Amino acid sequence: MTLGLIGAGHIGSQLARLAVAHGHDVVVSNSRGPETLTDLIAELGTHACAATPEEAAKAGEIVVVTIP
Repeated sequence: MTLGLIGAGHIGSQLARLAVAHGHDVVVSNSRGPETLTDLIAELGTHACAATPEEAAKAGEIVVVTIP
C-alpha cells in the first residue's frame, strides 16, 4: 500500500515513520517543495519519496492531509 502525505510536520513525519516501519511505501509532501524533505526521506529509506502535494495525492492509495 502507498500512503500519500500532504504535510510533513510532526504528524505527517510520524505517520510516515510508522507506515515505513510496517512495510508500506510513502509519498511525502509539503508546501515548501520536495527539495526541503531530503533529511526525512533519507531517514525513511527506500520506501519513501518526496513529491509535491498534487503528486502525493495522486500516488497514494490512502491520502492523509496533516496541515493546521
